[in-house]
Amino acid sequence: MPRKKASNSWIWVIFLILLTLIGGTVFLIKYSKRIKRELSDYTRKTPAWTETQKFDQVFNQFPDGILGIDISQYQGKIDFNKLTLQLQNRPVQFLVFRATMGSDGLDRRFHENWEAAKNLPVVRGVYHYYRPNENSTRQAENFIRTVKLESGNLIPVLDIEKHSTIQSRDRLRQGIKNWLNLVEAHYGVKPMIYTGDRFFWEVLHNQGFDEYPIWVANYNRVLEPETKNWVIWQFSERGSLEGIGERIDLNILRGGRFQLHKLKMP
Repeated sequence: MPRKKASNSWIWVIFLILLTLIGGTVFLIKYSKRIKRELSDYTRKTPAWTETQKFDQVFNQFPDGILGIDISQYQGKIDFNKLTLQLQNRPVQFLVFRATMGSDGLDRRFHENWEAAKNLPVVRGVYHYYRPNENSTRQAENFIRTVKLESGNLIPVLDIEKHSTIQSRDRLRQGIKNWLNLVEAHYGVKPMIYTGDRFFWEVLHNQGFDEYPIWVANYNRVLEPETKNWVIWQFSERGSLEGIGERIDLNILRGGRFQLHKLKMP
């Protein structure tokens, strides 16, 4: 008897499964067009906003802005003989190269790029990519022993854009401040901070970092970043120039040549 009851139970389970599958299939066939039409209202793509439109919008908003790009090993080997320092109707007037990462990282193309750009009609700059889980003093030492800045170069730049996974925000802020202080003591100038809009408001705003020149990244379709005191805005990561095989970041420095001069090493 128990075996017979168990057998009957399995028959009912199979029957219910088949009934559900048949019912679902009938429902989808009957209403598939309606479901597709209604879902399309939420998934329909907005019209594309081209890089040309974004470029024009940014420079129309800040007509005295100066165009610059930043470069790391991810751009691959650059053909400086073919490099075209012109994008649409704007000349590229500053180049910023990544030099170091963390406590011991070296961008493998830094020295090559830095020397090759020496005679270009641009202002050269250098940045350090900050690794939030590594010692800030060793990171500053890594940058200092790698980078020799001269009068006319841009002031040093700290790229900080990630949260730490092993320490609090207060400890992270202390590390960032330590790097900035050590680099300022060595080069005799206050560094610039590169960061994202959200990271600035979450970690740096009103924490003693507003006094530094701010280079902020925001690729969204906005009139300007939320970080109101920005000096440089990285507004796109999809630029392109002849001589560089990969996509490049595009930046606008507002304030014209007077502001650019203020950001130079004395």
